[in-house]
Amino acid sequence: MTTLHEMAAAGLRVAVAGDNCRDPFHAYGDHDMLDTYTQAVKIGHLDHPLGDWIHAATATPAAIMGLDVGVLKPGAPADLLVLKARSYSELLARAQFDRTVIRGGRAIDTTLPDYRLLDDLVGG
Repeated sequence: MTTLHEMAAAGLRVAVAGDNCRDPFHAYGDHDMLDTYTQAVKIGHLDHPLGDWIHAATATPAAIMGLDVGVLKPGAPADLLVLKARSYSELLARAQFDRTVIRGGRAIDTTLPDYRLLDDLVGG
């Protein structure tokens, strides 16, 4: 994490991600890329200057994986988050749990499952 600014300045594509999700290394993750981004900003000091670090959790990892996602463009599926934050400062200052998730141009149900429904998956 300490050299992200230097790697970006050298022209490298920098992505942030996390695969530690409810495992022995990090028992609390949930594959939420918005949370991954906000944690990366805080841990990696990516807020001064903020620049385009949002790409490190969206378009850049998608491009590295060869996926044509992570950027809104004509003809592409409208898959995005709608947040109440009006700026990056507001986005980073408060967890955005009241987000609206748009998939294929339509808002989807984002009600999280009861933990009991996950017992078989996580060994509860």
